[in-house]
Formats: sequence, C-alpha cells, structure tokens
Amino acid sequence: MDRAIEVFNIYSDETRVENPEAQKMVIGALIIPRRKRDILAEDIEGLRAQYNFNYELKWTKTSGQHLAFYKALLDYFFSKETLNFRCIIVDKSSLDYGKYHNDDKELAFFKFYYFMLKQKLLDFKRYYIFLDKKPTRDKNMARALHSYLESYILLHKKQCSIAHLQAYHSHENLFLQLADYLTGLVGYAVNSGKQGSVKSEMVKYFKEKIGRVELSKSSPLSEEKFNVFVWKGNDA
Repeated sequence: MDRAIEVFNIYSDETRVENPEAQKMVIGALIIPRRKRDILAEDIEGLRAQYNFNYELKWTKTSGQHLAFYKALLDYFFSKETLNFRCIIVDKSSLDYGKYHNDDKELAFFKFYYFMLKQKLLDFKRYYIFLDKKPTRDKNMARALHSYLESYILLHKKQCSIAHLQAYHSHENLFLQLADYLTGLVGYAVNSGKQGSVKSEMVKYFKEKIGRVELSKSSPLSEEKFNVFVWKGNDA
C-alpha cells in the first residue's frame, strides 16, 4: 500500500538583515499541517478578539498595551503540537561577501534561507512555502530559491515536493505575522536588546516557555517545536 503524502505550509520571515547596528540576522519559518490551517487561524483570531488586538502582528510594534495578548499568543503556540518553528541565526560580521557571494548580499541572504529550509523538507511530504514580501527583494531570487530546494529534494529526498513558493504581504496572512513575531523575538534576544523594555519582558517570558537561558547554541535536529540553527560555517 502506498504511503500517504502529508502536506505542510511553511511561513517564513527574516529580521536584522539590513540593520547595520545588528550583528546577527535571523531567518525563521513557522511550519503547520495544511489541513489544520483553518482551525489554527480561527483560534488565533479568537485570541485577537479576546484581547481586543485589532492590528497587524509585528515584532517591531510590540507595546506594553498588548503585553497580555503577546503572552497568550506564546502560550498558544507552545500548547499546540501542530505549530512548529525553525530559525537560522547568522553572525553577519563573519560573512565574506566578496569571497563566497559575489559581493551580493541578496544572494547570501537567500543562501541562508536555503540552509534553513532544506532541513525541514522530509520524505513523503508536500510543501507550500510563503515568504514575507519585501519591496526591495529581487523576485528572481525567490525563483532561484525554489529551484535550489527542488534540486536538493531530487538528490536527497523521496516522495517530497514543493507545490508552491511565493512572496506575500504579511498583513494578508496571520501565519506570516506569527512568523514575523517569533523571528523578531529571536533577533532581539540574540542581539542583546534593551533591558527593562516590553520586548525584553517578552524575551524573558519566551525563554521561560522554551526552557533555555540563551540561544547561542544550535538545537538538535530532533527538536521540532522550536528549532534553532546557529550558523558556524567556515565557507560563508
């Protein structure tokens, strides 16, 4: 009997990529079973209504007025087995753009997208990948990312495929917003954000939920709930 193909949605965003004051950039991905998309969206909308949160969810707009909502959202994320997250943390000061990336920061950025995503592509799975749309991003790079991931699948995976990969505006998608928030939170944590702020309170709450004091070490690949990949490549 043929094995059934499971279908997943991946929502990805990045933070601190173009910020010259931040030493580390983060690219993150929220992974959910596609069949659970609607019920998860209903739950999140329910939380938004419960806490009277009527705005686009973005880490950069974190405010004390909605602290209870942010904490409730993290509680919800950690309570659902069907919500998982993976991110890659890259020390930008260690990158040699000239030697390895043809002096193209956009190319380097998508290479790290590739490194982060490829480990989530598994046998007997089909994926729909949604990237956060940026006005300055080269559209051809997204196509190249799709192509490179397909090549990786062809060489290393069985019965695995990417049915869709495209960029969307985050205000149109709750899950892209959640990916933005989690990615931004990690970016703030690893760049030693201002202490005593609402954002530092959220980082503290997050670390209590995840059971980690710091995020400077990679998680084992077996850690599915909140997987952290700290890039330490010598050829970057």
